[in-house]
Amino acid sequence: MDKFDLTEYVYRFSYLGVFLWFAVLEQLTPVPEEAFLISLGYISIHAGLNPFLCGIVAIAGLLSCDFFLYFISLKGYKLAQNMMKKVSSKVLDKIKKNLKENPVKTLFVMALIPKIRFLSPIVAGITGISWRVFLLVNSIATAFYVCVYVSIGILFHKGLGRLMKKLEWTQHIIFIATIAIVAIFIVLKIRKAVQDGKNEDPLKS
Repeated sequence: MDKFDLTEYVYRFSYLGVFLWFAVLEQLTPVPEEAFLISLGYISIHAGLNPFLCGIVAIAGLLSCDFFLYFISLKGYKLAQNMMKKVSSKVLDKIKKNLKENPVKTLFVMALIPKIRFLSPIVAGITGISWRVFLLVNSIATAFYVCVYVSIGILFHKGLGRLMKKLEWTQHIIFIATIAIVAIFIVLKIRKAVQDGKNEDPLKS
């Protein structure tokens, strides 16, 4: 079993596999989170699961991870400090400044930006943002974020299914190719955003 294959977790462990993936394993892969969420909408239908419930479980998994990161950051554990070492001090200072000036807006925006959302609970904990504020805002933003990407996977499955009912293997190939292209596109955008972030505010509207 490939420990970094979302498909195997969904087929073998059903909803539990979805939770474990988004709570733990997804954080260890270099593949953009958005690609996995789109895949979840597609895979859940093929696995005979309810995509709506899969989305809820994915939200629960992501929020569990977020709150864990928030807690260890709030308490000042070294793990959180080590995670922040790779972040540009200039970018970090700007995020902290935005959090102090408008914590609700900043937390919401951060939860929607690829990879930046990983920093959200850590920086929120370090800056001492109230756990109630973090939990509420992050939960709403994460729910919206997951619903959008899972819905894309569901719509992709339904739309492609109507066109290729007799060519299921082709359907899978096209989907995999599309996800690969999306993942590459997001990775390139992230790299560009990181480079630009050295000179600009990543949360500036």
